[in-house]
Amino acid sequence: MNKFVFLSKEFYARHKEQQHTEIEQKQDRPYIQVCVEIDGVQYAIPMRSHIKHKFVLWTDKKNGCGLDFSKAVVIESSKDIDDTKTPYILDNEFASLIGKEYIIETKLRKYIKKYKEAKKDLSLDRNRNLCNFSTLQYFEDYI
Repeated sequence: MNKFVFLSKEFYARHKEQQHTEIEQKQDRPYIQVCVEIDGVQYAIPMRSHIKHKFVLWTDKKNGCGLDFSKAVVIESSKDIDDTKTPYILDNEFASLIGKEYIIETKLRKYIKKYKEAKKDLSLDRNRNLCNFSTLQYFEDYI
């Protein structure tokens, strides 16, 4: 079963917006995250709207909503999760994620692999853009 969480104030304090511009930060309306573990590393993937790229698992394609793999972050400690708030997800989006744990993990693995490959040749615009707009740039020690 997917675990839905919010990131904590401690996480955002360590990853300030000025230095980590690609990490999605909305203090007034935080992003719901889906947790996934890959090779012993815990990731949180935000549920976003208005997604306009292909690194996504759609939950509501018509409205551009889904899991945005380009904005996945590493959960470095249990303190990174805000366990005082319960995320509430729209029924249609929740239903679209039921039983998709394997698909989510597989898509994140593919995205991490693509990021690593892009990192090898930043002379190409597409690779440079992929890396510059990815939150993985802040967590390379983990991937």
